[in-house]
Amino acid sequence: MTVTLEPAEVTIPEDAVLVYVHDPMCSWCYGFRPTWVGLRAILPSALSVVALVGGLAPDSDEPMPAELAQHLAATWSRVASICGVPMNLAYWSQTPTPPRSTYPACRAVIAAERIAGRGDVMTSRIQDAYYQEAQNVWRDDVLVALAEGIGFDPGGFAEMLHANDIHAVHAEQRGLAERLGMSGYPSLMLIHQGQGTPIAVRHGAADQMCVDILDALGLPHVTH
Repeated sequence: MTVTLEPAEVTIPEDAVLVYVHDPMCSWCYGFRPTWVGLRAILPSALSVVALVGGLAPDSDEPMPAELAQHLAATWSRVASICGVPMNLAYWSQTPTPPRSTYPACRAVIAAERIAGRGDVMTSRIQDAYYQEAQNVWRDDVLVALAEGIGFDPGGFAEMLHANDIHAVHAEQRGLAERLGMSGYPSLMLIHQGQGTPIAVRHGAADQMCVDILDALGLPHVTH
């Protein structure tokens, strides 16, 4: 299915914003990545998109309970089956079990965005390292190495990763997502005329999600 505005000169409202909330260590966000990339490619370029980093689990170095690790491994398998993304379950074979800690990876995304506007690139690199390469992306040294691998200065990135303002921005983004009622990841909401309309996450159906967004804006369109 192809979606186009009809007529093509329809104007996107200036106050319309699509908000996307994610966590780089959220398996469903990783599974949604191909759909999100496809959706971004077909959305009208005039529609503003804001990505917020939420956070599934605060900083911790305590091994997670074995039952939780088993549950998360099963979730990975389910995401792989539904979304068709590769998963390396060897991550869950390490002893002791890894901690449940996603905030460091979230801050790494914010740091990459603040330094060079490359939060999306850092998100993808963290996801690939975590889900495909079984790397411990909750570790600061791993995150710095990943950043260096995509062109960041490791010293500068490490300094930014621990900066107080990065922690503050992360807290601000989590708070905004909470105020918008976007507690699950991934979540999308269209803000228009002071009102928020949740956009259903449809794995593998970027075209239908585009239709949902255009419908929420009341814009005419055609599908082919």
